[in-house]
Amino acid sequence: MTGKCDKEHTIGEQLLLPVVKEVLRTVVHSPVVDIAKKIPLSNDTVQRRIDVMAKEMEDTLCSLFREFSLVLDESTLPGNEAILLAYVRFIKDEHLMQECLLAKELKTDAKGHLIFRIVDEYFEEKKIPIKNMLAVATDGAPSMVGCHRGFVAYLKQMVTEVLAIHCVVHRQNLVAKYLSRRLNESLQCAVNRMKSNSLKDRLFRRL
Repeated sequence: MTGKCDKEHTIGEQLLLPVVKEVLRTVVHSPVVDIAKKIPLSNDTVQRRIDVMAKEMEDTLCSLFREFSLVLDESTLPGNEAILLAYVRFIKDEHLMQECLLAKELKTDAKGHLIFRIVDEYFEEKKIPIKNMLAVATDGAPSMVGCHRGFVAYLKQMVTEVLAIHCVVHRQNLVAKYLSRRLNESLQCAVNRMKSNSLKDRLFRRL
């Protein structure tokens, strides 16, 4: 629950245990100390159990797919840390599944050979043949689609038949940058007109 709520691991000792103790004391009328001591909520314990559960979920996911497609994206966080995200798509019980496969920090640069090495080493560690990759979707960055030193170029040296495509979401963002200026002004005018009158705003929300 601590991980799902995206809270600090110390919240267990700082908030949850005091709440449990108060409930035991006022509602259940049970000895507080004996029961509360049996609840492991220290920072290290919570971190360790989250890591164990994450590892089990990752191993389970990797056991589900053999032929798959990959979606790769290299992003920069607010603190200027570069991170590589990979999503995997595969068929399970005749349904298309999509799951987050890995998130790796790029310690130095984000060149194509480094991205390929991270992906290749990950599949080798999980004992998943990289040749089972049917398709890969990336953005249009040179480190991804460069003819000679991009990730796709290195990948095709090992998986010659892999289908490489430009991610639709990134293409939409590129198109949005060059949309008509008049369209943007018209949309702003329409929104401002609706927001200027409370009745119009409420009616518009009902549409």
